Amino acid sequence: MKKTIGMVIKTLLVLIVVLWIGLIMIEFVRFKNNEPMLVVLNEKILNYDDGHVYVYYGLGYKAIDYERTSIYGKQFGHMFIKVKEYIEQK
Repeated sequence: MKKTIGMVIKTLLVLIVVLWIGLIMIEFVRFKNNEPMLVVLNEKILNYDDGHVYVYYGLGYKAIDYERTSIYGKQFGHMFIKVKEYIEQK
């Protein structure tokens, strides 16, 4: 009896992790294709003199959309990535 309960719990945990990874992959593709994300827990808009930065928080990931004259583009990654303030000149 204990072995079957343990197997069920392990199976559920693996299923949850696989679904979570699938969600992250779907969100990445949707974000790169300029489609709205499915799961947005929080949204933040940062205003600068030269434009705006949109930050979207998901389930363990963050998507950043730069719409500034000095920085333009997108960034998708883990929760702890930081918003770029400026572009370094080479």
